[in-house]
Amino acid sequence: MIDTLRQRLSIFFISCMVFASCALAQSTLSQIQDTVYTPNGALLNGTVVITWTGSTNPTGNSPAPYNTTVKIYNGALSVLLAPSTSIMPIAYYQAVYNSSDGLATWTEMWQVPPSSSPLTLAQIRVSNVNGSGGGGGGGNNGTSITMAQVTGLNSYLSALSSSIASVTTLANGLNSTIAAVSNSLNSVATQVNALAGGSTNAVFSDAESPTGQVNGTNAAFTVTNTPSTPASLMLYRNGILQANGTDYTLSGANITFQHGEIPQSGDILVAYYRTSGTGPLSSSVDAEVPQGTIDAQNLTFTLNTAPKPAMSLKLFKNGMLLEQSIDYRLSGATITFASTGVTPHPGDSLAAYYRITAGQ
Repeated sequence: MIDTLRQRLSIFFISCMVFASCALAQSTLSQIQDTVYTPNGALLNGTVVITWTGSTNPTGNSPAPYNTTVKIYNGALSVLLAPSTSIMPIAYYQAVYNSSDGLATWTEMWQVPPSSSPLTLAQIRVSNVNGSGGGGGGGNNGTSITMAQVTGLNSYLSALSSSIASVTTLANGLNSTIAAVSNSLNSVATQVNALAGGSTNAVFSDAESPTGQVNGTNAAFTVTNTPSTPASLMLYRNGILQANGTDYTLSGANITFQHGEIPQSGDILVAYYRTSGTGPLSSSVDAEVPQGTIDAQNLTFTLNTAPKPAMSLKLFKNGMLLEQSIDYRLSGATITFASTGVTPHPGDSLAAYYRITAGQ
C-alpha cells in the first residue's frame, strides 16, 4: 500500500515537472534581430507595427507582446515575440513598416519558431499565408488578404495620401520661392551692371531708409533725393528686391506701395539709387563670392578689396539682401557674421556687390 502511494506520488511530481517545463518552454520568447532597408535600399528610420493574426494566444493569457509597435533607427530592428509555429493551427504575425518621412510603407507576414538564438527576417518571412483547417481565428482559407484584414491599413493609406498632398503643396511653394530668388538675382545683376559699366563718377545713395511710417497701413514713402532714373532705384523690403510697377510706383522721390504690398510693422526698407551730379571716380565689383569656409560655424569671410564707401556693400545670401550691422559687420575687407544662426550653411550661396574709389 505504501509502495503504491509512493509510486503515485512520484508519477504526480514527474507530471507536474513536465507540465511546468512545457508551460515554461511555451512562454519562451524568440528574439528577432536584423537590419531593415527601404525598397530603395536606404536604411529604414521609422516603425514596424506587429500584429498577431491567426490562432488564439499560445497560453491564452498573453504572456508576451503579441501586438506591439517597434521603433527602427538606422535600420536596426530588435524585438521579442512569442513563437507562432508551436501551436496548431500555425499562427503568424503581420508586420507593417512605416518610414518616418511617410514615403515608404510595406507589409510582411512572419512565422516565428522557438529559438534560443536571434532570428533574422529571412528566417521568419513567409510569402503566402493560408488557412490550415477549422478552428483558426485568422486563417484565410487560401484566399488573398484584403485591405480590411490588415489592421489600420486604410487609415494609414488615407494619412499617407494627405501627407503626399502636403509635400506636393510644399514643393510647389518651394519652386515658386526659388523662381522669385532667381528673378531677384537676375534683376540685381542687371541693375548693378547698368550702374557700373567700368569706372564712373556718378553720385550714389547707399543703404538709405526711406522716410515714412511702417505700420501696415501707410503706403507712401520718400527717399532723400530723386533717383536719376527710376531703374537706378533698388528698393529692398526685408532683404527682398521690390519690383517697380508691380510692388510700388516711383514719382520723383516719392514711393507708393501697391495695395497688398504695403510694409507691415517691423518690416525693414532699404534703398540704393543713383542721383544726378558728379562724385568721386569709382569702380564697381559685381557678384564676388567672399572667401571663407561655408560650414555653419565659420563667421568670418573676406572680400578681395575693401568696399568704399562701406555702405555700398550689398551682400546677398541665397538671393536675400543681408542687413549690415544687423546680420553682419564690415571692417575693411573683412565680413563678420553676427551669429552662427546667420552664417552660411553648406549649400548656401554668397554674392557681394560694392564700389571702390579710384586708386584702391
